[in-house]
Amino acid sequence: MEKAYPDWPVARFRCDNGRGEYDNRLFRGILRVSGISFEPAPPYTQHKNGKSERMIQTLVTKVRTMLIDAKLPTAMWAEAISTAAYLHERSPRRPLQHKTPYEMLNQGKKPVIHHLRRFGCQAYKLVPPPQRKHRKFGEHSRI
Repeated sequence: MEKAYPDWPVARFRCDNGRGEYDNRLFRGILRVSGISFEPAPPYTQHKNGKSERMIQTLVTKVRTMLIDAKLPTAMWAEAISTAAYLHERSPRRPLQHKTPYEMLNQGKKPVIHHLRRFGCQAYKLVPPPQRKHRKFGEHSRI
Protein backbone atom coordinates (compact mmCIF):
# COMPACT_ATOMS: atom_id res chain seq x y z
CA MET A 1 0.00 0.00 0.00
CA GLU A 2 1.33 3.42 -0.98
CA LYS A 3 1.74 6.13 1.66
CA ALA A 4 -0.15 9.38 1.18
CA TYR A 5 2.85 11.51 2.17
CA PRO A 6 6.58 10.94 2.57
CA ASP A 7 8.04 10.50 6.05
CA TRP A 8 8.25 14.15 7.09
CA PRO A 9 8.22 14.39 10.87
CA VAL A 10 5.98 16.97 12.50
CA ALA A 11 8.01 19.21 14.81
CA ARG A 12 5.41 21.80 15.90
CA PHE A 13 1.65 21.86 16.20
CA ARG A 14 0.23 25.36 16.00
CA CYS A 15 -3.42 26.08 16.64
CA ASP A 16 -5.79 28.93 17.42
CA ASN A 17 -6.10 27.89 21.08
CA GLY A 18 -9.58 26.42 20.52
CA ARG A 19 -11.09 25.02 23.69
CA GLY A 20 -11.99 21.36 23.60
CA GLU A 21 -10.39 20.56 20.25
CA TYR A 22 -6.75 20.62 21.22
CA ASP A 23 -6.78 21.78 24.82
CA ASN A 24 -7.07 18.46 26.59
CA ARG A 25 -4.73 16.05 28.36
CA LEU A 26 -5.10 13.21 25.88
CA PHE A 27 -4.11 15.29 22.85
CA ARG A 28 -1.26 17.05 24.62
CA GLY A 29 -0.02 13.67 25.89
CA ILE A 30 0.04 12.33 22.33
CA LEU A 31 2.03 15.37 21.21
CA ARG A 32 4.46 15.04 24.13
CA VAL A 33 5.07 11.31 23.51
CA SER A 34 5.58 12.03 19.79
CA GLY A 35 8.09 14.80 20.53
CA ILE A 36 5.92 17.49 18.93
CA SER A 37 5.88 20.93 20.54
CA PHE A 38 2.45 22.49 21.16
CA GLU A 39 2.25 26.17 20.17
CA PRO A 40 -1.17 27.72 20.82
CA ALA A 41 -1.81 31.27 19.61
CA PRO A 42 -2.92 33.94 22.05
CA PRO A 43 -6.73 34.19 22.34
CA TYR A 44 -8.57 36.42 19.83
CA THR A 45 -5.58 36.79 17.50
CA GLN A 46 -6.74 35.02 14.35
CA HIS A 47 -4.97 37.70 12.30
CA LYS A 48 -1.62 36.31 13.51
CA ASN A 49 -2.34 33.05 11.73
CA GLY A 50 -3.02 34.47 8.27
CA LYS A 51 -2.23 31.42 6.14
CA SER A 52 -4.52 29.04 7.99
CA GLU A 53 -7.30 31.65 8.24
CA ARG A 54 -7.06 32.21 4.48
CA MET A 55 -7.26 28.46 3.87
CA ILE A 56 -10.31 28.21 6.14
CA GLN A 57 -11.95 31.01 4.15
CA THR A 58 -11.10 29.26 0.86
CA LEU A 59 -12.54 25.93 2.01
CA VAL A 60 -15.65 27.48 3.56
CA THR A 61 -16.35 29.34 0.31
CA LYS A 62 -16.06 26.08 -1.64
CA VAL A 63 -18.29 24.28 0.88
CA ARG A 64 -20.98 26.97 0.74
CA THR A 65 -20.99 26.82 -3.06
CA MET A 66 -21.12 23.01 -3.13
CA LEU A 67 -23.99 22.80 -0.63
CA ILE A 68 -26.05 25.48 -2.39
CA ASP A 69 -25.44 23.96 -5.83
CA ALA A 70 -26.39 20.46 -4.66
CA LYS A 71 -29.39 21.82 -2.69
CA LEU A 72 -28.17 20.01 0.41
CA PRO A 73 -28.73 21.07 4.04
CA THR A 74 -25.94 22.66 6.05
CA ALA A 75 -25.94 19.48 8.16
CA MET A 76 -23.83 18.00 5.35
CA TRP A 77 -20.99 20.47 6.06
CA ALA A 78 -18.56 17.79 7.32
CA GLU A 79 -18.78 15.76 4.11
CA ALA A 80 -18.54 18.96 2.06
CA ILE A 81 -15.45 20.24 3.90
CA SER A 82 -13.74 16.89 3.48
CA THR A 83 -14.54 16.92 -0.24
CA ALA A 84 -13.42 20.54 -0.62
CA ALA A 85 -10.05 19.80 1.03
CA TYR A 86 -9.61 16.68 -1.12
CA LEU A 87 -10.29 18.66 -4.30
CA HIS A 88 -8.13 21.58 -3.19
CA GLU A 89 -5.07 19.33 -2.87
CA ARG A 90 -5.69 18.02 -6.37
CA SER A 91 -6.12 21.43 -8.03
CA PRO A 92 -3.24 23.11 -9.89
CA ARG A 93 -1.65 26.23 -8.37
CA ARG A 94 0.19 29.05 -10.09
CA PRO A 95 2.94 29.28 -7.42
CA LEU A 96 3.66 25.58 -8.01
CA GLN A 97 4.11 26.09 -11.78
CA HIS A 98 0.55 24.81 -12.33
CA LYS A 99 1.22 21.57 -10.48
CA THR A 100 -0.94 20.29 -7.65
CA PRO A 101 0.13 20.05 -4.00
CA TYR A 102 -0.47 16.30 -4.37
CA GLU A 103 2.15 16.17 -7.14
CA MET A 104 4.63 18.16 -5.10
CA LEU A 105 4.28 15.79 -2.12
CA ASN A 106 4.42 12.65 -4.24
CA GLN A 107 7.53 13.27 -6.38
CA GLY A 108 5.62 14.46 -9.46
CA LYS A 109 3.04 11.67 -9.50
CA LYS A 110 -0.21 13.08 -10.91
CA PRO A 111 -3.34 12.60 -8.78
CA VAL A 112 -5.99 10.15 -9.93
CA ILE A 113 -9.21 12.04 -10.61
CA HIS A 114 -11.29 9.75 -12.84
CA HIS A 115 -13.41 8.70 -9.86
CA LEU A 116 -14.61 12.24 -9.10
CA ARG A 117 -18.31 13.03 -9.46
CA ARG A 118 -20.36 16.15 -8.91
CA PHE A 119 -20.89 16.80 -5.18
CA GLY A 120 -24.40 15.82 -4.14
CA CYS A 121 -25.10 13.64 -7.17
CA GLN A 122 -27.22 10.55 -6.70
CA ALA A 123 -25.12 7.52 -5.79
CA TYR A 124 -25.88 3.83 -5.61
CA LYS A 125 -24.62 1.37 -3.04
CA LEU A 126 -23.80 -2.16 -4.16
CA VAL A 127 -25.84 -4.83 -2.37
CA PRO A 128 -23.54 -7.77 -1.52
CA PRO A 129 -24.68 -11.05 -3.15
CA PRO A 130 -25.63 -12.76 0.17
CA GLN A 131 -27.98 -9.85 1.01
CA ARG A 132 -29.86 -9.81 -2.32
CA LYS A 133 -33.49 -10.90 -2.09
CA HIS A 134 -33.81 -12.17 -5.65
CA ARG A 135 -30.56 -13.51 -6.99
CA LYS A 136 -30.94 -13.14 -10.74
CA PHE A 137 -33.55 -10.41 -11.29
CA GLY A 138 -33.45 -8.51 -8.00
CA GLU A 139 -31.73 -5.25 -7.21
CA HIS A 140 -27.96 -5.39 -7.21
CA SER A 141 -27.70 -1.81 -5.90
CA ARG A 142 -29.85 0.72 -4.06
CA ILE A 143 -29.87 4.44 -3.53
